Amino acid sequence: MFGSGKAAGPRNVRLPKQSAMPSYGDIEFLSQEARKIIGRCVELPWTGADRKHDFILSVRYEHDQGDPNWTMFETGLSGNVEVWNYATRDITLICNLLATASGSSSVEDFVPSQALLGKASDVGTATVTATVTNPTIGGGMAPVTFEPPRPGAKATLEGDLKNLQVPNLLQSINLAKMVGKLDIRTRAEKAEVYFVDGNPVHAMIKEVKGDHALIELITWQVGEFRFWPDEQTTEKSVSRRLDAMLMEGVTLLDQSKYLDSAGLKMESVLVKKNAMISEEEFQARLSKGAPLDLTQQLDFYELIDNKNSLFDLLRKRPMNKVGWVPILFNLVSCGLVQVTDQAPQQSRLANLKALGIDETAIQQVTKNLLRPETGILTYHAFIYFLDQEYLRYEYFNLPFSLLIFSMGMRKTNAAGGTSVEALQMLGVRRAMQRIGLVKRQVDQVGHYETFDYAIILPNTNSMAAGALANRIVSVLLEAPLSSDMDSRSLALAFGVATVPEDCQELDKLITLAKRARDRAKQGQNRVVLGRDVQAPQGQSAPPPPQPPPSY
Repeated sequence: MFGSGKAAGPRNVRLPKQSAMPSYGDIEFLSQEARKIIGRCVELPWTGADRKHDFILSVRYEHDQGDPNWTMFETGLSGNVEVWNYATRDITLICNLLATASGSSSVEDFVPSQALLGKASDVGTATVTATVTNPTIGGGMAPVTFEPPRPGAKATLEGDLKNLQVPNLLQSINLAKMVGKLDIRTRAEKAEVYFVDGNPVHAMIKEVKGDHALIELITWQVGEFRFWPDEQTTEKSVSRRLDAMLMEGVTLLDQSKYLDSAGLKMESVLVKKNAMISEEEFQARLSKGAPLDLTQQLDFYELIDNKNSLFDLLRKRPMNKVGWVPILFNLVSCGLVQVTDQAPQQSRLANLKALGIDETAIQQVTKNLLRPETGILTYHAFIYFLDQEYLRYEYFNLPFSLLIFSMGMRKTNAAGGTSVEALQMLGVRRAMQRIGLVKRQVDQVGHYETFDYAIILPNTNSMAAGALANRIVSVLLEAPLSSDMDSRSLALAFGVATVPEDCQELDKLITLAKRARDRAKQGQNRVVLGRDVQAPQGQSAPPPPQPPPSY
């Protein structure tokens, strides 16, 4: 009558309540106390950092050789609510889970560095098992599904990246020296990482493999994962140490979060804040950012045209996330590029796709008309479009203007005299990029003869054409075209002629524009209108002015 006939189990132990989240040493002590008596539950309560929530971490060893079972509860007026439950000997994994559930942003605050580097003494070769049930991603949308790699295979670790971030997940697998395949999936993407003794040997995300795939994976913040034990592969694509890739991946993650906070999406339009910036200032600003190759950043910056989306830019110059995120992080954080949500204008040709018109084939035709090193029309293509514009004038009486101009660099010779040399292709390409910022889409820019250039300005009178020419001069002189070029040494000469204001024949239009250009070379004005070099009927053209030439 004094007993129920059933032996009482070990009495649970609750340690004194702490005012902060348990440290690595606290959790290790908790595990040691629980292991002293099999079946005894040892609990450690604490108050959250916000002083509004209380938590309890409990651990119990059911068997001497088995993994301890860890449970985290949030306490409240209605009782204890289970947050998660894991069976593992991996102290670092428990630290990571506590950090995630408690809202901590840095596991290093309470995990010793030797544990993060895989030197914890109590990890051994223990496996990690999970007994949590994770909600599907997306709140009611199609769930993420996993197919076992072979019939009867069971995952020894599973969960949601919202609860266990990729860096912590990789560290846990490394510390536990696990062998098998980590499978991480979202509704749209899939990543696979194979491990041998806790070290990654092969990683793959779509077409990206190896180190870059693993580093990119670290930036994933949404997805579900499964670890399939004993899965192997013959591929060996990962060559770097995990700790080094974790450091780079965490940096990439921080940069990705910064770009996310700036509103960056694949459909975002990138806009240069100062298209006339000099290369020296460009380099000076980037010196405050992450250390990256200057040439790669400059090439990407020149790719930005203020109208194409990030997706379109990456389609023109394919780069994986490990490549473009740091570059764009520097450009945005250093104040060189702005992210906008302005939707790029849909191509007019894209609207004709339903009619069977191939936009790509049409773009290829246009591409064949351009000089690849400068991105503008070849000389003969330009003359063809000039003839077409003249036909529009003849048929519809639509006026147009022609600009013919020269660009060069003044050089001082040994005798103290000066001469003008043609611009190098790098300078020409950057000059054309600047001109592209001020001209209209209907204006055609091309090479003229060997070393000169020309622009067709439809429906433009002489005064408007002269104003545009002066605007082009301003943007070209505003900043050096390259680091070894002084804007003060840039020689420019523009000649402007207009139909029908100055003449009515195409050959006379070209001749007049060339004469105006030559007058600009000999005088102080960089822009000369055709009407200023035309002689009144019955008189010869006035001689060029005598002041020092501008070209």
